[in-house]
Amino acid sequence: MNDVSKHQISIKPTHLKRLLCMSSGILLYLALQNVASAENSFNLNQYTIEISGFAFVPKQLEVKTGDTITWINKDIVPHNILESIDQRIISPELGPGERYTFVVKESMLYHCELHPLMKGKLLLTPVP
Repeated sequence: MNDVSKHQISIKPTHLKRLLCMSSGILLYLALQNVASAENSFNLNQYTIEISGFAFVPKQLEVKTGDTITWINKDIVPHNILESIDQRIISPELGPGERYTFVVKESMLYHCELHPLMKGKLLLTPVP
């Protein structure tokens, strides 16, 4: 007989009850976290920003992580979207009538690289 089979574990009924209650509480907490996460994913929004008259309309949006932004170029000249702080390219050059869709990950200041006076903001609102 090996050492493992010689030993038996005994748990007092009161300890077992306490362990089951703690386990149930942890499982309930995890389940509620999943429900909250699922509810937030159902509350995602889609926004359209028109590029018109050498401006982003609207110029500023309050958004949540996971929301979708679609820029539509309604001007007669090309534009693009460049993140202003890191100079990261967000969209390719958009010709008249073209659109670009983007999923929000963070707040962002942006501008048109081709026309730097065109500026916009995506402000991240906290999710309760």
